[in-house]
Amino acid sequence: MQSLFKRLAECLAEPWVDEPEADQHPYLPPAPGASGSTRFFQGAVISAVAHAALLAVLAQFIAEQAVHVEEHLEVTVSEEAEPLEPPEFDYEMAEARDDPASTALSVTAMSMASVFDREASLKGVNTVTDLPAEIAVPTPAAQIEGLQLDERLEHAGSLGEEVLAVDGAVDRITEEIVANLETSKVLVVWMMDASISLKADRQEAAARLERIYRELDELGATTQDALSSAVIGFGEQAQELVPPGSTTDEIISAIRSVPTDESGVENVFSTVISCVVRYQRQRLAEHCRELFVIWTDESGNDYARLEEAVTFCRNNVIPVYVVGPSAMLGKERGTIAYQHTNGKTYNLPVDRGPDSVRDERLHLPYWFEGDQYDSLRAGLTPFALTRLVKETGGAYFIMDHKADRSPFSLDVMLRYTPEYESPAMYMREVASSPLRRAVLSAVDITQRHKLKGTPRLRFSPTGKTYFQELREAQETVAYNAPTIQQALAAFNQRGLEQAYAKETSPRWRAWYDLTYGRLLAMNVRCNEYNWACAVMKGKGAEFVDEKSNRWQFKPDSATHFGSQSEKMAKEAERLLERCVAENPGTPWALLAQRELAQPFGFKVNEAYEPPPPPPPKRPPAKKTPPKTPPPKPSNQRRSEQPRRLPRPVEVPLPKL
Repeated sequence: MQSLFKRLAECLAEPWVDEPEADQHPYLPPAPGASGSTRFFQGAVISAVAHAALLAVLAQFIAEQAVHVEEHLEVTVSEEAEPLEPPEFDYEMAEARDDPASTALSVTAMSMASVFDREASLKGVNTVTDLPAEIAVPTPAAQIEGLQLDERLEHAGSLGEEVLAVDGAVDRITEEIVANLETSKVLVVWMMDASISLKADRQEAAARLERIYRELDELGATTQDALSSAVIGFGEQAQELVPPGSTTDEIISAIRSVPTDESGVENVFSTVISCVVRYQRQRLAEHCRELFVIWTDESGNDYARLEEAVTFCRNNVIPVYVVGPSAMLGKERGTIAYQHTNGKTYNLPVDRGPDSVRDERLHLPYWFEGDQYDSLRAGLTPFALTRLVKETGGAYFIMDHKADRSPFSLDVMLRYTPEYESPAMYMREVASSPLRRAVLSAVDITQRHKLKGTPRLRFSPTGKTYFQELREAQETVAYNAPTIQQALAAFNQRGLEQAYAKETSPRWRAWYDLTYGRLLAMNVRCNEYNWACAVMKGKGAEFVDEKSNRWQFKPDSATHFGSQSEKMAKEAERLLERCVAENPGTPWALLAQRELAQPFGFKVNEAYEPPPPPPPKRPPAKKTPPKTPPPKPSNQRRSEQPRRLPRPVEVPLPKL
């Protein structure tokens, strides 16, 4: 290319001539004396070649820049879009389970026949920078009388903010709306859960919103198009009840009259995605800020679309605010108190969790009388909805009714929040930590094999039955022992205490102490119970019939199975007591205390009750004259009506 420019420069520097010589090459510089027409043609050729060369240089430069940009974009997209695969490690993290819905993110996505028309595919990140010079906005929140941010708002934070009444939730959402109105137009999309359990809350929310919207009307926010709202009802499907630009009366009426969805399915993430697509054109055309508000009492069913919803909202700069329930500890299914029209309250099953990306709680029943804590409310928020809120810059407002509130303080539990990351990142961090691997391996092992609860503790044997009764009682521990030992094998590695010291998450430190401590305690109990049964088997039939026929197995601090059992018992006590000491006021401390409530050994309290005397012999019966034969049956049939016992009337309960 440089030689071409040099040659052109030489051509332009030579004198023009009129006619070329006979042997002159037509593409070489003309000989002296060339004609004017020849000079004109020569100039045209040189100009064309020069422009062509310049265009070629520019094309090469643009191509090089495009390749550079393309390479840069490929790197960026691959880092953001490709999931991180966790490296392999010693223990299996998950296998096929009988219940595929045991963890939130393993649930198959519910098919959703959306009522929304699918518009053009979403564009990249759209930041609103070309706003109009002047936008009519209302006065700040402090000057709106209907907005009272009072003592009902007890905690602040994007991951969990507790409100104790519907009014408090509405006021907190309104504060966010007004704050955005101070800088731009705002489009608010209210997504209302259509479950029948939220009917009363929707009425209260509508009443509160009506007053605030009226005041915004007076300030000119709605009449000057600074604020527009849409209302969506969602359950198994989503339905637009009123479009953006509706009047205050239409908005409030739509919230009050959300049609009840009786399917019991809440496809919340599919609804979010549909709303992003539906209102994208309007948001871009009107240069407005868009806010999503989800009002629900469940965590949603279509978990498989969580990451898709996160991507859609982040790429379109849409913060999501949620007014929803607290989560269950390590469990997806929970209950909610539902007041029936008959005035009675029923605890109905709903999805309220889990509080982490997957199940982190050991599946091990407690022995002896007491609460199993199967439905323990963690006080934190459901993982899926919280991740959506965190990644989009919104806020989660916990609103539980009194009967559904967690016993644990949110101020305490915020220290134990899980990692609200993608499942791939979560598993990558687990794979890099021997402590976390051990905990989750034990959880998965105990989840695959449903363990049995308290074995038989009271016996009333005889010489003929005692051996069989004890053998059947030992079957409980014989069934549990292999699974417990397999789970304990996950902790059979050096360096776990060093990993505990380096672990920065209080949540994982608590899980380690509780999980390992409970497994050790249960292993000791199984061995000690088995030993006590073996001792009683040696009593003999004659001893049972004459001296010992009432047995009661009771927990005892002494262990008899051997020195190894004694060491395990001491280590279990150390771990569980450390869990209680370092995590006061948390579910982990409560569950550790439940295990420590009874010692790990067994003793047998024996007693003897003599068998009752045989019944006295009856005197021989006197001979009586033969009875008169009964009359012959009539040929007429007697029809007897069966007596019907009263049965309790079953109350039809809805699906929530």
